Amino acid sequence: MGKGSNLRTLGDFNQAVVLDAIRRSPHGRSRVELGELTGLTQQTMSNIARKLLQAELVLETGKVAQARGKPRTLLEVNPDGHYAIGVHVDPANLNFVLVDLAGHVRADRRLPTPSNHTPAGIVNLIKVTCDALITEAAIDQTRLLGLGVAAPGPIDIESGVLLDPPQLPSWHNVGLRSELREATGLHVLLDKDATAAATGELWASSERRRNFLFFYLGSGVAAGVVIGGEVIRGVSNNVGEVGEIVVDPEAEDLDYGRRGSLNTSCAPQGLVRQAVRHGLLDPPATETDYADLQQRFTRLCQLADEGNAEATAMLEASARRLGAGIALMINMLDLDLAVIGGPIWSLVRDRFLEVVPEGMKGWLVRPDAEVRVEGSIVGDRVAAHGAAALVLDHFLSSHPSVLLME
Repeated sequence: MGKGSNLRTLGDFNQAVVLDAIRRSPHGRSRVELGELTGLTQQTMSNIARKLLQAELVLETGKVAQARGKPRTLLEVNPDGHYAIGVHVDPANLNFVLVDLAGHVRADRRLPTPSNHTPAGIVNLIKVTCDALITEAAIDQTRLLGLGVAAPGPIDIESGVLLDPPQLPSWHNVGLRSELREATGLHVLLDKDATAAATGELWASSERRRNFLFFYLGSGVAAGVVIGGEVIRGVSNNVGEVGEIVVDPEAEDLDYGRRGSLNTSCAPQGLVRQAVRHGLLDPPATETDYADLQQRFTRLCQLADEGNAEATAMLEASARRLGAGIALMINMLDLDLAVIGGPIWSLVRDRFLEVVPEGMKGWLVRPDAEVRVEGSIVGDRVAAHGAAALVLDHFLSSHPSVLLME
C-alpha cells in the first residue's frame, strides 16, 4: 500500500491512498488505524476523512471498542459512491458487469459473440447492453464514471485502436475506444484482456496478493504481471504475449500453430482440434466460430468429468504443459504466486489446480522455491471486472491507470 504525504499539494493523492486502504478492509478502519497505515498525521487524516465523507465516497458505519478511551468510529467505502461498467470482448463471448465502488456486481450479462460480427455491430451491441445494465441496476447515472473495455491484443494505447487481433480477423485497426465513446456518451478506457484481468484480480485481492503472475485462459492464452501492487504493462502496453512459448516439442503435431506451444496446448482451439482427431468430438463447421469452439471444449471437459480416459489424459497433459510455461515465467520474474483465471477457468479449475504444480516440477530454476498456484478469486469474468476496475482506478486510485481515456 502507498504511503501518504502531509504536503497540501498532494491532497488528492493522499485521499486516494486513504480510500484504497479503506476499500481493502472488509470490516472498515478507524481514522487512527488509517493514520498508522498511511503515515499521515492525525490532523491530515481527519481532514481527508471529512472530505471523503462529504464526497459520499465513505460512510461511518460503526464503532470498535478500545481498552482505554472512547470507541473508535469505523469508515467503510460507500458502495453507491461511484460505479463503472466493464465489458470483455472475447471472440467467444461478450461479458458485461456494472460494479459499485465496493466492487459488488449490480448487474451483469453474458452474450455469445455473434459469429458474423463486425466492429460496428459489436459497438452497437455493447451500447444497447450498457443501457440495459444501467436501467436494471437503477443507479444514479451522475455517479457512473465510465466504461472499461478489455479486448484481445495487440492494441495501440495512444490511439485506442485494436491492431489486427489474430482471433478477430475482420478487425483491422479498429478505433474501438473512440467508437464506443461516440456510441455510449461515456468515458472509455481500453486495455488488453489479460492485463485487465490482472487488474481485476489485484483490485479484488487482499494485501497478501501484491506480487503475482496472472495466467489468462480464454479463447487464447496470455499473461499479466503484478509487482509491488502495480500492473506491469511494458513499453507499448502489450506485455504478456506468451502463447508461442514452446513447452513440449514432442507434443502431437496438430497442423495448427507452433507445435507444443502454450496456444496449441492450452487454448480451446488446439484442444478441440486434438479431440476431433481422436474421435472424441465432431468437427466444427469452421474454426473461426469461437462460440461454437467453446461449446465443443465444454463438451470435452464434460467427457473428462464423466470418466472418459482419453479426454482426461488430454486435459491433464494440457495442465502439465501449462505448469511448465508458468515455471518458465516464474523463473524470469522471480515470483512466488501464480494465479490462473479467465473465461474457461471454471471448466478446468479443479483438475488444473491439482496437475499444474506437478507440471512445474523440473522446470523451476530454484528447486527449493515454494510457488503457490491459486485460482482467480473473481471468476470467469475477471477481465470484465478488471475493465471496470480500470475506470475506478483511473479516477480514484493512488496509482492511477496509465491508459488514455476517450
